[in-house]
Amino acid sequence: MEAIRAHAKEGYPYEICGVMVGPGRDGLVTEAHRAKNIEQERPQVRYTIDPHDQIRIERDADERGLQVVGYYHSHPDHPALASVTDAERSFPGAVFLIIACERGEPKDANAFVAADIGGPMRQEELEILE
Repeated sequence: MEAIRAHAKEGYPYEICGVMVGPGRDGLVTEAHRAKNIEQERPQVRYTIDPHDQIRIERDADERGLQVVGYYHSHPDHPALASVTDAERSFPGAVFLIIACERGEPKDANAFVAADIGGPMRQEELEILE
């Protein structure tokens, strides 16, 4: 979570994004990997993960016996709640973490899962282990 918070702070006022990786059990995330937001039109309110970054991260995880658990992105100056666009881009089997970043300071974060391709999304309990 510290890595995601740092990424959100550094990327403000734009949405940042990345891939969460772990051993593949119970949604445990052990690594957060930054990805480039290639959104050109509205990067302050939208993100698109660079496909080259996604492939690189997935291959690295696979080589190390890990799995992609989900994806994260920030909501600059907006709550950490799934938007209509977030739901439309969602799919089952992944955790989607959203972190609010208010005036450059990371705030709360929430996790969501999708019931089907394109949502709806439901909030999941987010437990941070230290």
